[in-house]
Amino acid sequence: MLTSKYSNYTLADYLEDDDFVRSVINPSANDGLLWQEIAAQYPGQRKIIADASKIITTYRKQDVFTNSNNQEKVWLKIAATLQTDQVKPQIFTLNKYLRVAAMLLLVSSIGIALWLTKARQQEIDTPFGELRTVNLPDGSTVVLNGNSKLSYKDNWDKNPREVWISGEGLFNVKHINKDPHSIKPAERFIVHCSDMNIEVLGTTFNVRSRHNKTDVGLVQGKIRLDYVDAVSAKQSLIMKPGDYVRHAYKKNVTRVFLPVPEKITKWTKHQLLFNDATLAQISEIMTDDYGYHVSFSRPELTTLKIEGEINVPNVDELIETISTTLPVKIIRTDKNITITKQN
Repeated sequence: MLTSKYSNYTLADYLEDDDFVRSVINPSANDGLLWQEIAAQYPGQRKIIADASKIITTYRKQDVFTNSNNQEKVWLKIAATLQTDQVKPQIFTLNKYLRVAAMLLLVSSIGIALWLTKARQQEIDTPFGELRTVNLPDGSTVVLNGNSKLSYKDNWDKNPREVWISGEGLFNVKHINKDPHSIKPAERFIVHCSDMNIEVLGTTFNVRSRHNKTDVGLVQGKIRLDYVDAVSAKQSLIMKPGDYVRHAYKKNVTRVFLPVPEKITKWTKHQLLFNDATLAQISEIMTDDYGYHVSFSRPELTTLKIEGEINVPNVDELIETISTTLPVKIIRTDKNITITKQN
């Protein structure tokens, strides 16, 4: 789980975070340690986590975790509690009135928190094989690849411009900083991935973050990567146009130079581009971005490589290229593909 997003969470954010709600209602063996670690890493979150847990425990004891159902069930549960109090044949004391008043106040607070969260939090998911352009609150844009997810708060105001991505996206960030030696909080733009943070001022870059590893290619501008290397030390790396960096958590980064960095954006035009790619690398793209299931009759087939560049507009032509270039036979049934050695 990506923990950096909890660094500036409010009470409202926790009430609408599905992972947090589940961990309170139906905790696993590791949940307690996880929230202790987050509280230790971000001390300001300790009291907020405790308050959110108390509210969820009191009013959200259900097994449904989609946000719309959560909100409806909160109101139904509270309303049922109040109705039960009203039909009981008993004399209300001052303490009873105070308890009802306190409950109504809590109901109001939860309602406002849920409404504010709904207004601020945005999550965009793309199906397999489909692209979507997202316009961010500051005028920046992100083109999302298939099977990708982007989340952000739609009211940045004076806070840093932060987004979280899982999958692949091409970022075109609006430059709003006037003085590079004095960067205000609202002028920072930070992309959170599973294993690193990317900070920019204004630039165009591609991020692919899947399977706990992240590839970053810089087309123009300048960006800084913050990550943890193989010896668990925090590191920073400044990228220049043409740099391409690959990293996995607690692993050393690899860095190469791309003579034509614009090529890494070909996927935004529904183009499939590979250079000296193995069948393992090709099948990973087909699986992650287009939802295919690729299997091999022999493990050694995954290492077969197509020399040079492949640039095709769709999966059908990619399969045709593989079949005519390598000594393999491809059996395809819908989205299931089996690659065997050619007889």
